[in-house]
Amino acid sequence: MDAQYRSVMKALRAYSTQVEADLARIVLEGEGIPATVVGISIGMEGGFGGVRLLVPEAQVEAALRVLQAFESGE
Repeated sequence: MDAQYRSVMKALRAYSTQVEADLARIVLEGEGIPATVVGISIGMEGGFGGVRLLVPEAQVEAALRVLQAFESGE
């Protein structure tokens, strides 16, 4: 089994739609940070708790930096 799948995954953020969460996942994966989107998706909308973006616990800080840079247009 690949090491990235043995690590503990932590919720990084919650999004109101699957599309928003998938965009963040794609950005992170483009920077080499594995990410997974989980949550109920009814008609592309998150369920009661939204759609969550998970990353390996060891990469939470790096993932936050990548998303902050992306969101600020850097």
